[in-house]
Amino acid sequence: MIDLGNIAGLHAHNHELHAHCPRCGRWATLPLAEWVSQGKGSLRLPISVRCRDCGARGNLQVRPPTPTRGPGGWMEPH
Repeated sequence: MIDLGNIAGLHAHNHELHAHCPRCGRWATLPLAEWVSQGKGSLRLPISVRCRDCGARGNLQVRPPTPTRGPGGWMEPH
């Protein structure tokens, strides 16, 4: 079973976690690898984040891995 409900699971499966500040419009990519190395991999989503610029509470967005483009286009048969 793939668990994408915690920081370590997102990192292990090449997902990204982004935060958006509704007050100032700032986007940030959260440092999953750094958090896992600091022992924070077991944190379950949703987590609470604040904007470093204005201090407002941020909204989270999980982004799956981006497909790579190969010689046959975006997808290649296996």
